Amino acid sequence: MSDLYYIAPDDRASLNDGIAVLTDAEARHLTRVMRKKVGDEADLFDGSGKEYRARIESIARDRVELTVLETREDDREPDLALTAIMALPKGDRQKWAIEKLTELGVRRFIPLDAERADVKFDAGVRERLERQTLEASKQCGRLRLMEVLPAIKPTELPGLVEILDAKLAGKSDAASTCSELGATIAERYAETKLFDEITPNSDVLRVVAHPISDGFFGQTSFTRLIHKRRAIPDAVLLLIGPVGGFADAEVQNAVDQGWAPLDLGKQVYRVETAAIVASALFLHLK
Repeated sequence: MSDLYYIAPDDRASLNDGIAVLTDAEARHLTRVMRKKVGDEADLFDGSGKEYRARIESIARDRVELTVLETREDDREPDLALTAIMALPKGDRQKWAIEKLTELGVRRFIPLDAERADVKFDAGVRERLERQTLEASKQCGRLRLMEVLPAIKPTELPGLVEILDAKLAGKSDAASTCSELGATIAERYAETKLFDEITPNSDVLRVVAHPISDGFFGQTSFTRLIHKRRAIPDAVLLLIGPVGGFADAEVQNAVDQGWAPLDLGKQVYRVETAAIVASALFLHLK
């Protein structure tokens, strides 16, 4: 396990002055579990791609102050930006999915509130997913946290695509140029980094995976899909259905809206397996 400690957003103000602060669970883990003392050094990260080598200067009950000795920029992120939009499975399967998507380098995760979804997204679920993402990042040494965004319904996906299209068109204020639905989705994600990586020159692929290998919705294999495009995309939006798959109408609507239907093989994967397989395939293209 990578020995990294997370600087929470509320504790980053002093970084510009060369002072790092750890509080609460991170401070307790550093001093009580790892038994670090004043004068010892530790590796810290802020979740946005920076790593800090720092020396412990003072230790209080739930607070540790350190002097930053060195700052390193992240060079571990995949070149391809992948957004996973997936219905949440239950229990340990959910935790396993978040852990592996984090390890793979998925840029952001959007829970899908599909008709057959097992788990409904709320503030408590989001907090748990963010905690699981942080734990997985520390374990694998990833310096940029996978962003966990609010949930979206299949019927709201056209609004998400409107925001994407506005980015591709070079429009900075998507809400003012979108439909009412697009403006609603833009407001929902206004405090996030949704599609920050998209520029007018970006090549973006939208894919919906569905566990029917007879091609009923025009599914094609991963190899054929990439070969037909003749270029590796810069960004991918990957849409994964719930346990039992999407309702037929949900898949047809996605295909009608320009999502490429992907066939992952003759086996019927669990939702978390499908997300991990498809993410790994795309993220290793570059």
